[in-house]
Amino acid sequence: MLSSACQDTIRAAVWLATKPLNEYHRIQIISEALNLPYHFLAKSLQKLVHADILTSHRGASGGVKLSRDASEITLISIIHAVDGTVLFDTCLLGIGECEAEKPCALHAQWEIWRNEIDAMYSAMRLEELVADFANSKIKRL
Repeated sequence: MLSSACQDTIRAAVWLATKPLNEYHRIQIISEALNLPYHFLAKSLQKLVHADILTSHRGASGGVKLSRDASEITLISIIHAVDGTVLFDTCLLGIGECEAEKPCALHAQWEIWRNEIDAMYSAMRLEELVADFANSKIKRL
C-alpha cells in the first residue's frame, strides 16, 4: 500500500526519534544502521525536510534531526511528504476514469476503507512506533 520509499522513510524517522532531539545525525550513518542505500534515503529524507518534519544542517557536525518531538509527528504527515496523496486520491484498481460520477465496482467500498486508513494514519504518532520498538514489538528497524 505504501511505497517502499515511504516505508523506509518511516523506519528512518523512527530511528531518529530514538535519538536525542537536539542532535544531528549524518544520513550515511542512518543508511548504514538501517541497511538502506544512501542516495535513495537522502532523497526521501529531503522530502521530510521540505515538509518541516526534519531539520537539516550542513557541515562536519551536520546531518538531520526531527524538527519537533515524535509525539507531534503523525504518520500521515510522513506519508504525504514522501508519497503524496495518491493513496487517498486514486482508484484502487488503477482505473483512470474512476470517480464519483463514473465509479468502478469497488469505488464505494474503497472510499470507506480509504477514509478509515486515512484516519488511522492521522491518529498514529511517531512516538507510538518508537514505543513499539522499545518494547520489542518491532524487532528491527
